[in-house]
Amino acid sequence: MIKSQNLIAGRWHDNPKASTFQTVNPKTNQVLPTSFQEATSEQIHEAVAKAAVVFDRYATTSFSKRVKFLKAIQSELEAIGPKLLKTYQEESALPEGRAQGEFQRTIGQIQSFIALLEEGSFVQAVIHTQGPDLRKMLYPIGPIGVFGASNFPLAFSTAGGDTISAFAAGCPVILKAHPYHAGTSALVAEAIYKALKSSDLPLEIFSHLGGVSHSVGSQLVMHPMLKGVGFTGSFAGGKALHNLAQNREEPIPVFAEMGSINPIFITEKRLQTDENLADTLAQSIVLGSGQFCTNPGMILCCDSSGENHLIKSLRKRFNEFSLAPMVHSNIEKKYLEQLKTLEEKQTLELSKASQSNAALGWVTASDLLKNQNLMEEVFGPFSLLVACKSIEEMTSVAAALPGQLTATLLSHETDHPKLGSLIGKLQNKVGRLLFEGVPTGVAVTQAMQHGGPFPATTDSRFTSVGTDAVYRWLRPITYQDCPNALLPAALQNENPLALNRIVNGQQTQASL
Repeated sequence: MIKSQNLIAGRWHDNPKASTFQTVNPKTNQVLPTSFQEATSEQIHEAVAKAAVVFDRYATTSFSKRVKFLKAIQSELEAIGPKLLKTYQEESALPEGRAQGEFQRTIGQIQSFIALLEEGSFVQAVIHTQGPDLRKMLYPIGPIGVFGASNFPLAFSTAGGDTISAFAAGCPVILKAHPYHAGTSALVAEAIYKALKSSDLPLEIFSHLGGVSHSVGSQLVMHPMLKGVGFTGSFAGGKALHNLAQNREEPIPVFAEMGSINPIFITEKRLQTDENLADTLAQSIVLGSGQFCTNPGMILCCDSSGENHLIKSLRKRFNEFSLAPMVHSNIEKKYLEQLKTLEEKQTLELSKASQSNAALGWVTASDLLKNQNLMEEVFGPFSLLVACKSIEEMTSVAAALPGQLTATLLSHETDHPKLGSLIGKLQNKVGRLLFEGVPTGVAVTQAMQHGGPFPATTDSRFTSVGTDAVYRWLRPITYQDCPNALLPAALQNENPLALNRIVNGQQTQASL
């Protein structure tokens, strides 16, 4: 039985007077049976206020206790795997393979943060004993509001990277479930609740809020005891939350991953020699019905011949695809509206696939530079092909681009001496710069940077993927001339956690 109530500070609240909502199967358009309760203002306040009360206790909890908690979450999720994946598919219409892959990614993310806590050096302990005794480390910032993502019901939602990284940092989490996969979210929330009960930690460090109304999220962000926000979604949604947070009496950070067109730049020599290029690009554009934040929404081709062979090949391949429905009706509606707007533009040529909603646009670089609104994201199975006459023209487009999560430069080795200026422009625009392959698919490793200059994200210094995501929820604090017994374990003379620390400029695990 899926919980329809809100989980508030360790207690399931049943509110018979609450407004309710249901999820819909995008494949059948059938309304699913569970009626979920909308969180009230009182419940939102209680969730944040009680998280703030227990914050000090959780912030100083040992890494080993946090490890036990994360392992318990992993075990509880694995125990409900079949039921969870069934609900995931009903609410998203995503295929079984995608569901299994995202489930394993969610488990893998938890394992990576377990390893991070077991090693412990992420707190970046620095000790200086010459002069005043100064000892610095990273410390959690407080209760965090996390918003579930519509296109990743598991890996970027209730037990996704934002939540698990916040728990690893020592921060309580108030989760705002995405209403279009509320059942999936509720099942995961119950797994986290059960894990908490078995971990000897305060139950108040996790709450789960439901709601269709934007008011639930707005009230959460505006609560004076909330200290940070994690969000993955549209530019409009992320920017609205960011603006709310900055207009509070005490502004707080919002780490929002928003829109990105992830441009791919292809040199003429690569265009002529890569026989697999059209297939690779076509598969990337339509992967997951185009519902990846790293979907290649723009492809720039250097083609002095003007023959446009690539777009002809892509059109042919697009007509062979039969795509699954998009994860919910609002995404599909917005996508189709954007295609209709593009059709009306005289500078752009649009072609639609015969068996799906996949589409391709074609425009010259000179027209694109005159109509830079064409650089806005179209979230779905769409890409805009841009015909460039030279590497110099591609460089001009790169200079005009807004911030992106990724950019890809596909070239031939004979092109390398001519690419310096283009690379220079691109590395100022992106968080990840690829030189082979396509941007879809994000490796969950410490070396991954999943973030980029605005408007891709609200803070390009941080990542939402990989263990470095933990640094969003930490801040530095220095203890000066503090008695050893009063120091956090990470800074004590004995180094009881056996951390790698910087002591008087030297990295060491030795005690003082």
